[in-house]
Amino acid sequence: MKTADTQKNIVKTANIKKSIIKTAGIAAALLALVFVSIQGTLAYLTSRESLANTFTVGDLEIGLKEPDWDPEDGDGVNVYPGYSVYKNPTVKNITSDKNGEEPCYARMRILLADSSGTPVTDAGRLALMKAMIRYDSTYTGSYEQTGTAKKLVQGRIPGYSLAELETLPMINPLFEIDTERTTENEIVCNYMGDDAKGILKIGEQAVLFTTLALPTEWKNEQIRTLGDFQIIVKAEAIQASGFAGQKEALAALDEEMRTEPGTVSGDA
Repeated sequence: MKTADTQKNIVKTANIKKSIIKTAGIAAALLALVFVSIQGTLAYLTSRESLANTFTVGDLEIGLKEPDWDPEDGDGVNVYPGYSVYKNPTVKNITSDKNGEEPCYARMRILLADSSGTPVTDAGRLALMKAMIRYDSTYTGSYEQTGTAKKLVQGRIPGYSLAELETLPMINPLFEIDTERTTENEIVCNYMGDDAKGILKIGEQAVLFTTLALPTEWKNEQIRTLGDFQIIVKAEAIQASGFAGQKEALAALDEEMRTEPGTVSGDA
């Protein structure tokens, strides 16, 4: 049996750059949880490293990347009505298969925050931020690769109207918004998969959304209301083994987050 001191599967997120949208960005935190049976009781195997946002838990390991988002290349800087940019936060089960299969239940959180990372509470501002987030099924990027799309093309001039944007979903249909856990400024999205069972197997990945776009009809009033802000995406997962289904597993994940708040990091 492995102990917490011997775990070497490290989930690293220090390479994911945080950026602030100048009137978008991501801060990612990864959390992987595993249950094991020890003398008839359930226990958490946890291990922490000194690096920021680095966690290891048992043999389960997830990754969160968005290769199409590069603030250093100007993404999310000085946006305007009609502005569009690819942004592809993608979760992947990157667990090693040396010990066999390690499927998990995964979820992602979209936190809508101001430039300091404080959750936004103004209803009008939140509505504008949510209207920007879209998923384009024609997008070709992945966990490791950048991509392109046919319905929402990055940088298209004159851009897209609100009516055009509303023809596309906010998130990938492989995810389902968790209405029980979602709040006004944090959207919790459970991975469901094609079969609605919610299992993410080793090597499988899923992008949550693909594009940020400001409608062409927005005026200075909407831009001022938006101000500088952040879209913070986090991914969490728990081992599928030992649970009757997703509902039970996510309830256990909630409990672990309440009892071990230190396992959940802040911004990367």
